[in-house]
Amino acid sequence: MAKEEKIYIYGKHAVMEALANKPESLKKVFLANQDDAELMALVNKSGVSVAKFNGSETGGLDRDAKHQGIIGLLSVDRLVLNYDNFIKNLKITPDTCLVILGELQDPQNVGSIIRTSAAMGIAGIFIPEHNQAPVTGAVVKVSAGMAFRVPLIQIGNINNLIKDLKEKGFWIYGLDGESKQILNDEKFETPTVFIIGNEARGIREKTREHCDVMLRIPMHKQCESMNAAVSTAIALYAWSDRHPDALN
Repeated sequence: MAKEEKIYIYGKHAVMEALANKPESLKKVFLANQDDAELMALVNKSGVSVAKFNGSETGGLDRDAKHQGIIGLLSVDRLVLNYDNFIKNLKITPDTCLVILGELQDPQNVGSIIRTSAAMGIAGIFIPEHNQAPVTGAVVKVSAGMAFRVPLIQIGNINNLIKDLKEKGFWIYGLDGESKQILNDEKFETPTVFIIGNEARGIREKTREHCDVMLRIPMHKQCESMNAAVSTAIALYAWSDRHPDALN
């Protein structure tokens, strides 16, 4: 097995979200001081080991990262779920919505989509193992810690995943600016999956063939397109507007 790359999350908010919601995902917490009672209460409750932060242990951290003297060493293997375990425990109803990341490359988009998914009551986000921006400290930071609240599931082949989800009753949607079918008109009456395409190429042709519906977000003609995170936010809001129980 390949040695797991060291990935750090940084800043009080991100580390506290991990400690509160997914403490098993942290291998160690580095602290410049231990004066923060709220933080230390979570550390002690979680049982995660603590070390003195002096900067030398975190050579892989972005030099511009605003860490506030609070760093967490993250185990992505413990954060990201196995598909079989996730789907076995998922209660599937018409109010269930899932998101598939279709080979996104920008960590900002990935983090933003995770945050939006948490806000809109999404049940899980599927992250391909290859050709996809991985979960990193930057992704967690942009997600405002929501990476520890929304289930993240690693997958191999997107098309195989879609086939399995269809067998379980999900309707598969992709976003396409050229589609005749408008997002606003869709009622989303069945369990739903949104596929978010690559920033430059969109959804792969083979994957498009597996979609039940391609939806277009109506916009002013002066704007040709929106980025992946913004398009996802609009689509998920449209879905949640028809499924208010998902926000409870």
